[in-house]
Amino acid sequence: MTRVAIFTNNFYPRLSGVSVAVNFLNNAIRGQGYETMIVAPDYGYHRKVKGIEIFRVKSVYFMPMKMALPLTPLDDDEVLRTMTNWKPDLVHSNHPFLIGKTAMRVADELRVPLVYTFHTLYEFFTHYFMLDTDTVRKAVREYIIRYTNRCDLVIAPTPPIRDYLLSIGVNVPVEAVPTGIDFSRFKKVTPDQVAGLRKRYELEKFDEVLLSVGRISKEKNVMLSLEALAEMVKQGRNAALLFLGEGPEISALQSRAKDLKVSDRLIFGGFLDQDTLAVAYFLGDVFLFPSLSDTQGIVLYEAQAAGLPIVATDSMASRAAVHPGKNGYFSDNDPKDLANKIAQVLDHRKELCEPFDTDAFSAETIGKTYDRLYKKCLAEGRRTMESPDAPLTKLFEEIKSLLS
Repeated sequence: MTRVAIFTNNFYPRLSGVSVAVNFLNNAIRGQGYETMIVAPDYGYHRKVKGIEIFRVKSVYFMPMKMALPLTPLDDDEVLRTMTNWKPDLVHSNHPFLIGKTAMRVADELRVPLVYTFHTLYEFFTHYFMLDTDTVRKAVREYIIRYTNRCDLVIAPTPPIRDYLLSIGVNVPVEAVPTGIDFSRFKKVTPDQVAGLRKRYELEKFDEVLLSVGRISKEKNVMLSLEALAEMVKQGRNAALLFLGEGPEISALQSRAKDLKVSDRLIFGGFLDQDTLAVAYFLGDVFLFPSLSDTQGIVLYEAQAAGLPIVATDSMASRAAVHPGKNGYFSDNDPKDLANKIAQVLDHRKELCEPFDTDAFSAETIGKTYDRLYKKCLAEGRRTMESPDAPLTKLFEEIKSLLS
């Protein structure tokens, strides 16, 4: 049986898009007969997940992003010993930093192929580390290019992201493979469940509900949705904005809502488990996706599964999912234009429910795709390339200048 070691900085118990994607990948390739082990941070609780073999790496909690950061390379030797004993045939990394660097070391030491899934446009996240400068963003991008070019195969979640990677200098094979999604839970939703959740969030008094699902953070451009809500209220529409998720931008949104006099129309639903989230999608009349930083908007496909039309800013993620005039519209990165597009969608909602192929996201389809790609990597073996660390020198110099 072929063994795949999956390395990730994000996994359960932390709920995130990457955690869900890694879990889906794990299940999909196990369904094709692969044996897997996941290498992930240790949160100090819920270390085990039923049916999954996990090696937990020593970590520290990073409050700004509410996640555990693995203490690599301090734990590299222990990880390498575990991997040497377990003998993976292939390593699949989900991040270029931290555990991703350890994944590369394991692939090099054991001479096995390294596959990397490009989940994140990291240059949009530098503000979390108080290093939001052009120098840092450029160093981060250069590092990612070098890391990517030391891999044997790169997975992009959408064709636009694949094209982006090739355009910035990635010269190894890049394949577009969507993140799998379990749509079965949407088919189980009942009207009574939707009515109960609508009552819980006190949505009955509104005529239209604008829905946003995901991390409530600066890089998701969430303030744009709130500004658009205020514009709609000015136009006389009885609308509310429902955010499902958590994040550091909640207090800023609450403060701005007071200024805009729409506090009573701004609702935070918190984190929901996957089954309840499927129900919650049916609360919306339109789905908003203002993010410019996502590589793939899984939520865009989930919204469509609930029959929701979409209004999104034009980004690499939304470009793969939104078909103007068929399942939604693109908006400028401007509150008035977003409000106008939302109104347009709401007034023509029945015309904007284009069906889409859910089978393309199934575990069977995704598993078979990875089976084909893994076999090709295994046949070709591990490549040897230069170290990806050179651009970090600029980053360290920037940090020194900021601290001096």
